[in-house]
Amino acid sequence: MSIHELVMVVYAIWVGIVVLAIALCATDILKNQGDEPQRTLLWFSVIAAFPIFGVILYFLTGRSRKTTIRDRVAAAADDFLIKIKRHSRQRRYFAQLKPLIKTGGSLSAEMLDRILPDTRAIGGNSVELLRDGTAAYPQMLREINSAKRFIFLQSFIIADDEIGRDILKALEYKASTGVEVKILYDSFGSFFSACRNMFSRFGRGIPTFSIRPFSLMNSFTRWRFQLRNHRKLLVVDGSVAFLGGINISAENVPTRRHGDSAIHDLHCRIEGPVVSELELIFLRDWMYAADERPEEFAETIHLPPVRIAGTHSIRLVASGWGQCSEGSEKVFYTAVTTARESVWIISPYFVPDTSFLMALRMAAARGVDVRVIVPLNNNHFYVKLASRSFYETLLEDKVRIFERKGTFVHAKAMLVDSEWALVGSSNCDVRSFRLNFELDAVIRGEPFLSSLKRELETELAQSDEITLDQIRNKRKAVRAAENLCALLSPLL
Repeated sequence: MSIHELVMVVYAIWVGIVVLAIALCATDILKNQGDEPQRTLLWFSVIAAFPIFGVILYFLTGRSRKTTIRDRVAAAADDFLIKIKRHSRQRRYFAQLKPLIKTGGSLSAEMLDRILPDTRAIGGNSVELLRDGTAAYPQMLREINSAKRFIFLQSFIIADDEIGRDILKALEYKASTGVEVKILYDSFGSFFSACRNMFSRFGRGIPTFSIRPFSLMNSFTRWRFQLRNHRKLLVVDGSVAFLGGINISAENVPTRRHGDSAIHDLHCRIEGPVVSELELIFLRDWMYAADERPEEFAETIHLPPVRIAGTHSIRLVASGWGQCSEGSEKVFYTAVTTARESVWIISPYFVPDTSFLMALRMAAARGVDVRVIVPLNNNHFYVKLASRSFYETLLEDKVRIFERKGTFVHAKAMLVDSEWALVGSSNCDVRSFRLNFELDAVIRGEPFLSSLKRELETELAQSDEITLDQIRNKRKAVRAAENLCALLSPLL
């Protein structure tokens, strides 16, 4: 065989491999992405334009196994809850909880009852709004240090810095005294900490100390590169819990970090009957991550007697594949479609799909005061560009947009008619709506709603309102960059 013939054979084999890879990608896209036409079309366009690069990119970041993961997570959750509720030790808690379950009362509450049947609004809670890690971390450490039975911590990011190490040291010490400590982190969000072997440095030889990733970041199995647990949760002794948008990082203490590295965020401190529900949410995730049997938890869980701590009603929405799927998206839609007077949204990443943008426009068209607050200084430039691509259409239909100056704002909250609020880990974007595991709280009652309104008014006072003239006078190159990022928004 001549050199020329050998080259032709190698070339033919190479072309055959590329064609086969494209065919496999196309099959996988149609099988797993078909319920999202925009995303499907975008992947086909990328692979058609850049066959080799597109195939590699899809294999690494787009390959979906949602059905497999959903079934496994759902089966684990159902098995866990069934066995917990049947266990004699827990029956007292569920019996005491029944009178505190709230149903109906308003159009939005009735809608949430119907579209989120696996959730329930529970009364008798107290909620305190915490601003930044400056307020949250001291309270979290105080509760950790006073723990008697168990501490459950879950965070998207646990940074290898002074805050991350201080909290892990405190948890390690409590475990050494016999307190049960379980920690979940996300492999993607805590990638650099894991690479530095941070998590292996704590809890060595302490049987009551356990730390695990929610899912190993492995592109070859179950689409784990995209399987991200974005929840932030701390539960101590079943009596107090913290949730919201604050990760475990020194960046969340603006007095320690300045400029581009500082982050402004919001968190909640919760006491009352709903704390036990948060305990169960954590253990459901732990059982999946640790591949443990629910019987082991049923024997050790001691849900405390129901104790009234306040006047707030809280509905927990733990959304994700196999767990209240698309729950956070349904809450956002409920807010926009049922609001009578106002919907104020603050989100660091505002990249929703076209249907939600239309819902915002229709709400503004019927006279609702719709305000969207986003950071002027975003830590992901492409998200900022994608968000700005939506401004003109929204402004034309009287949606008001504010860019908050100064420190990067990572806060995620929504206030509806000053009657109810959503606070948690969900951004107003496609990833939080469709991909991530998120944890949010739908909260009704005073004084929390007043404190959140004051906080949002402060954010508005520190923002510049965007006008149509500003948008229409932007340079063509800027508009092109924004439109390109908007086109890629299903992948962001």
